[in-house]
Amino acid sequence: MKKWIFPIIFLIVAIIAFYILRPKFAEMSYKQAEEYYDSSRFELAVEKYSRAIRYDDEQAGFYAGRAMSYDSLENYNNAIDDYTRAIELDSASPHLHLYRGLTYSEMEKQDKAYDDFSQAIQLDSDFQPAYYNRALIEYDRENYDKVVSDLSEVIRLDSTFADAYFKRGAAYRALDEKEQSVDDYSKALELGMENKSVYEQRVQARSELSDYEGAIEDYTRLIEISGGETQLYYQRGYLYFLIEEYDGAIPDFTNVLDKEDDHRDALYYRGHAYAQTNQYRESAEDFSKVLQMEPENAKVLLNRGLAKMHMGDFQQAKQDLKNATRHAPENEKAYYLLGLSFANMGEHNEAISAYSQAAEIDSSYKEAYYYRGVTQGVLNNHHDAIEDYDRALEIDTTYAEAYYNRGVSKINLNKFPEGCDDFKKALEYGYQEAQEMIDTYCERHK
Repeated sequence: MKKWIFPIIFLIVAIIAFYILRPKFAEMSYKQAEEYYDSSRFELAVEKYSRAIRYDDEQAGFYAGRAMSYDSLENYNNAIDDYTRAIELDSASPHLHLYRGLTYSEMEKQDKAYDDFSQAIQLDSDFQPAYYNRALIEYDRENYDKVVSDLSEVIRLDSTFADAYFKRGAAYRALDEKEQSVDDYSKALELGMENKSVYEQRVQARSELSDYEGAIEDYTRLIEISGGETQLYYQRGYLYFLIEEYDGAIPDFTNVLDKEDDHRDALYYRGHAYAQTNQYRESAEDFSKVLQMEPENAKVLLNRGLAKMHMGDFQQAKQDLKNATRHAPENEKAYYLLGLSFANMGEHNEAISAYSQAAEIDSSYKEAYYYRGVTQGVLNNHHDAIEDYDRALEIDTTYAEAYYNRGVSKINLNKFPEGCDDFKKALEYGYQEAQEMIDTYCERHK
């Protein structure tokens, strides 16, 4: 046999052996690639996946593995090419559409990502990751109804998925469905998603629902988690203030002011809280600090004036209230309180003028008429006093004090039967002092 025959035979045998062993070589390269991938040696994994593909370019898994390695290397264009080839080879795989969709998301090609997630769902209507990732895109697009729909499917498939509840809660809140929002945030917390973001979202929803006690609980937990951020103490204090739990509000505002002594709102609301708990000196001090920042703030001047009145410092109260009317000439309450200050200082004509100004600004201000009537009575102007009580009673037919004082003025005008009728009305509406006047004047004038 000629010598050249042997090399040819050997070559033929080698070629046959290669094709016979080719699937095994491909599988060996694939397994090596998997090992490199699992150990995060992604460049070597790409090399081995590429070798496996050279041996066998009809295996979707080889392309998918290399695509995932490219993903890890942030080589997204090559990853997309490989996922696309894998999908051509295995068009029924929802996972391949999911993975390609995730890569498109990394590339900020959300339309393509959305199409892939939707295709994955068409291939498998119970494919939870596709619903979840599609919901994230819809959230960014502010399609909150669709977010709720997709995340409801996620929760149907896995009722322990805390983040799905959290994100659905955010979508419900955006849809102004705050009760459902609170329920979802609560479920996320129940499932162990104990983090600041969940409490921050739930506390806002609870506040919007006027569930202030629930919101206070959340702020308390946020304070524990954050180590006591100043703003959290302020927000909790403000909610305590709204529900009139001043013993809770004052320490929270104080905590804020210990760290930021010029926190305007903490000073302002603590001033109010002190006033509501009859701590008028402390109230006036807080309002004074606010006035150092805002010397022309009529509302703060009014409130300091009121605190000064309670302290018996009518001279200072009068000055504050005069300034309040100067900066806010349409503030009927400032004129009314100014009238009380004048009256307490015995300046009755000035008091009548201030009450009249309050009534002119607000013709339904029953207290302005009532106290003007009282002052007219002090000046023995009982006809004028009766007219003022009449005006007050036109506004409020149950105003017991107005009946009582009108009765007093009528008695002073010797109108005993009419006065007695007023005393009886005052007693009917709960003014017990009227009984003494009835006993004194009415029995003998039946």
